[in-house]
Parts: sequence; C-alpha cells; structure tokens
Amino acid sequence: MSKNMIKDVATEGAKAVPPLTLVSIAPTLGPVLNVVLTTVTILYVILQSAWLLWRWRREARSGQ
Repeated sequence: MSKNMIKDVATEGAKAVPPLTLVSIAPTLGPVLNVVLTTVTILYVILQSAWLLWRWRREARSGQ
C-alpha cells in the first residue's frame, strides 16, 4: 500500500467514528431509533467505501 492509500484509509476510518458511536449508544435510546441509526450507519459506511474505491481506481488508471 502506498503512503497515500494509508492516509486515505485513516481519514475514512476517522470519518466513520461518529456514526459508529451513535450506533453503540442507540440501545439506550430505544429500539426504533436503534434500527434507524444502524441502517443509516451501514449506508454511510457503504457509500464511503464505494467513494474511496472509486478514487483509488481512478488514480490507478491515471497513473498518479
């Protein structure tokens, strides 16, 4: 892995912390909120991962 990829993984991991924190405290807020927060967090992580993979693929194709 290149230095740039490691930096990207660390940055995206840091971005995932707030939603993951909400999901971890959701059981104390009630079952309905738990389902909503879990769904939103899963969607957020999937979109974040897709964007990062797209970006890496674009960089690999352009030769940067």
